[in-house]
Amino acid sequence: MKTYCYKALFLLIICTFLSACQTVRYVTKPNYPTEASLVANAYDNGLSTELDMPYLQVYFNLKQAYQRCVAFSTDQALVFTDNRLEQEIELGTLFAKTEHGEFLQKTLVEGLGQNKTRISLFLPKQYKFAKQRFKQDIVRARGQDKACNLGVVIPIQA
Repeated sequence: MKTYCYKALFLLIICTFLSACQTVRYVTKPNYPTEASLVANAYDNGLSTELDMPYLQVYFNLKQAYQRCVAFSTDQALVFTDNRLEQEIELGTLFAKTEHGEFLQKTLVEGLGQNKTRISLFLPKQYKFAKQRFKQDIVRARGQDKACNLGVVIPIQA
């Protein structure tokens, strides 16, 4: 009887830990109704860095990562990614928006010449882990996030 109680208690503890791992919290707030209001109220006026990579590679790495790891849908919420690539001015813009079109984030990818790119991330001031998220996006921009980047993305030249 004593062994049975220990086994049952052990199984209960394991099940509790496993069920705790199953709860996923998706981010839909804070958000802003317009792109301009997001940028005007961005954490630290936007976080920015330069990378020694071609801007098209950075853009497509981020696009792939956002589609895989930022966009989601549940019964209660939907977040989708939207993007725009303007090759004539070497500028890419990526957004994360809610189902109602509110802006959760904006990322700019700017070509600065041969193999040099600036990325700027705009998150709401209230975003609790903005610096960590920016570090994560740098890894994603390099194509090194094993969960979000699925391999080398080859930009298609028009």
